[in-house]
Amino acid sequence: MDKYSAKFECKGQLPRFGLLLIVLFLASSGAYAFCAGTLIKEIKAIAASPEVIETVKAANSRQLSKAQIMELDRKWIKLKGRLPEAEQIKGSKVSALLSQEMNRQSYFKEAILTGNQGETVAMNIVTSDYWQGDEEKFTAIFDTNLPSRKPDSHISRARWDDSTKAMIAQVSVPVYDGENMIGTLTVGVDLKRVPHPNH
Repeated sequence: MDKYSAKFECKGQLPRFGLLLIVLFLASSGAYAFCAGTLIKEIKAIAASPEVIETVKAANSRQLSKAQIMELDRKWIKLKGRLPEAEQIKGSKVSALLSQEMNRQSYFKEAILTGNQGETVAMNIVTSDYWQGDEEKFTAIFDTNLPSRKPDSHISRARWDDSTKAMIAQVSVPVYDGENMIGTLTVGVDLKRVPHPNH
């Protein structure tokens, strides 16, 4: 490991992870390793907050058509999020809550909350697109089956993020209403800021 490596101390175990709590990221600037269990626990706590759950339920009740979602996604990408719908989402109470949660930890950078179709429901910073439903951070974990047949979290390969100027890994977890999976929460984690045992 180089000097930019980061490692979390693991305390206890989380379901489905066991000894696989050590996650290795191979990136152009070097290898990053840390205990994912603590990060996932923190992000799941945010996803379980009543405000998050109620916001996702309300969004799902609207049930936009696929055509509506794709049209808004097209506009969003073309205008780089400079449109009223993005301002409305960014200005919501739950987006303010996500911003507050991201500010609690120096290694949290961005948060994206989605509904059951992968549409963006809340965000602390404007995303590059509206629809996350075709991306691994959504498809790898979202499942309407009971019980879910998919993993209870997903960690992306590390990548350089120009907007935050940091080496970011995206950690995604489901949002549940009781036993039903209703959406997802993805948090971008700055790997250089994850606590190291020597810090």
